[in-house]
Amino acid sequence: MPADNLQEYAKIMQDLKAKRFQPVYLLYGEESYFIDEISDYIELNALTESEKAFNQSVLYARDIEINNVLENARRFPMMANYQVIILKEAQGYKKLDDFEPYFEKPVPSTILVINIKGKKIDGRSKLFKLSKKYVSFESKKLYEDSELPKWIKQNLAENGLGISDTNAMLIADHLGSDLAKVANEIQKLLINRGDQTEVTEAMIEKYIGVSKEFNVFELLSAVAHRNGKRIFYISHHMSNNKDFSIIPLLAQFNSFFIKGLVLKQKNLRDQKGMMSLGIGFRQIRDYEKLLANYNSAEMEKIIALVAEYDLKSKGVNQNTVDDIDLMKEFLFNILLRPELSN
Repeated sequence: MPADNLQEYAKIMQDLKAKRFQPVYLLYGEESYFIDEISDYIELNALTESEKAFNQSVLYARDIEINNVLENARRFPMMANYQVIILKEAQGYKKLDDFEPYFEKPVPSTILVINIKGKKIDGRSKLFKLSKKYVSFESKKLYEDSELPKWIKQNLAENGLGISDTNAMLIADHLGSDLAKVANEIQKLLINRGDQTEVTEAMIEKYIGVSKEFNVFELLSAVAHRNGKRIFYISHHMSNNKDFSIIPLLAQFNSFFIKGLVLKQKNLRDQKGMMSLGIGFRQIRDYEKLLANYNSAEMEKIIALVAEYDLKSKGVNQNTVDDIDLMKEFLFNILLRPELSN
């Protein structure tokens, strides 16, 4: 999810908390987490408990036609300023055009929330153009190697708990891009924080179950040092994670070696040069080893190898796709390809 999309989500939530409601919320896209967060907040907080009895309805598209949804939406609230209608699973409708007349003239005292998961709205459609007058939010997936760690930091900060970039990346790498799962694990840190103001590696290992010793960053360090024994030791323990995915691992390898290649080609070997590329202080030692142990041609070949295994992970020229087997094969090729051996 690009940064501007996260900002848009934050603005929507800010307005909701200030009770600045819009008559229509069209929530759609691949990432269900943000759709649920907005929809659930409205369901729980737009009305008081006494107002909800007569003025709040949660509907499911499989059970109701669009014209009946709109019939409900055109009613007026009873002894309340608003009525709330939340329509879930609207991706089940074959077409959404029947919402257009209501979008042209919605009832100001109705808050209509439409959830469409896993689908985009055609930007050329009349419905999309009409929805832009209200809240029209596309919930996009977060990029695991950049946006997800930022979101983890932001989420924790909002709850008064700090975390370093390295530890945020550690959590993101271990949990992947399932935001509902990430949010659940973050909640464990918040519940068990005690007097802590900063998330520590010990907390991550204890409450989330990821050890700093066995993660992609330690693996990259072992690769930079060309330490074959440690590479396979770390990868063996990583493979014990039943939720292991090779995709975030390949993304980190790609970023690591591309930055290394830029440093090599521009002859940037000092801390200032490295940090100008967004390299954290704790990673500098690994990049120093990378520059000492790999030449430009070797880095380019590893970057090409990452692309090759990215395609394999998607089933291209590959009969079976097992992420753990692909990881082991990928690392074996890095170490034992003749052109990469010492």
